[in-house]
Amino acid sequence: MSGLLPTGTNASSEQNGDPRTLWLDSDDTGDLLASLSSDTARAILTALHEEPQTASEVATRVDTSVQNARHHLSKLKQVDAVRVADTRYSEKGREMSVYAPSEEPLVVFVGREERKHSFLDSLRGLMSVIGLLGIVSLLVQWIVTPTIDRTTGEQLPRAGDALGNSGAVGLSPLGVPPGVIFFAGGVLVLLFVIVVQHREALRELITG
Repeated sequence: MSGLLPTGTNASSEQNGDPRTLWLDSDDTGDLLASLSSDTARAILTALHEEPQTASEVATRVDTSVQNARHHLSKLKQVDAVRVADTRYSEKGREMSVYAPSEEPLVVFVGREERKHSFLDSLRGLMSVIGLLGIVSLLVQWIVTPTIDRTTGEQLPRAGDALGNSGAVGLSPLGVPPGVIFFAGGVLVLLFVIVVQHREALRELITG
C-alpha cells in the first residue's frame, strides 16, 4: 500500500509573493528575531532556502535532533518565515510535512515609518516604469533592426529608414543592440533618481 503513496515532492523554495515589510519596533518583528536567535534556527532557514525538506532531512542537514528541528520549524512557521509546502510519505507510509520558505520575502525596515512607506512606494513605481521601459526598448530595437524577406532573402525597408536612420544595422558602434543600450541607460537614470530622492531612507535602511 505504501508504494502507492507519493514519496517525492514538487515543492519549491522560490518566493514569488510580494515582499512583506516589517517595522523594526513591531511585535511581529520581535517574534521573528526571537525565532531566529539561535544558530540552529538560522541554519534551518538557510537550508530551506536551498531546497524544501522534511523535519528529518532538516535535522540531518544542520546536524541536530529531529525533535529540535521540529521545535525550530514550528517557531519559524508561527512567524510566517516558513510554510508547509507539501506532504510526502516515508517508505513505511508515514505522512511527513515538507517545509519551504514563506512565499513572501521578508524585509525588516529601520527608520521612520513615513520614510519606509515613501521608499517602498517608489520601489513599486520603479518596477512599473522598468516594465514600460522594456517595451519601449523593444520598439527602439525594432525600428533600427533590418528585416529579411524569407521568400526572397532581400532586406526590407526598416521603420528607422523613414526617420533618416538608413546607416543603422541594428547594432551600436560597440556591437551592442541599441535597444539594450536604451534600456540599460533608462534603468541607470531611474535608479539615480530613486537614490537621490530617498538617500536618507536608504542610509537608515542600510546602517540602521
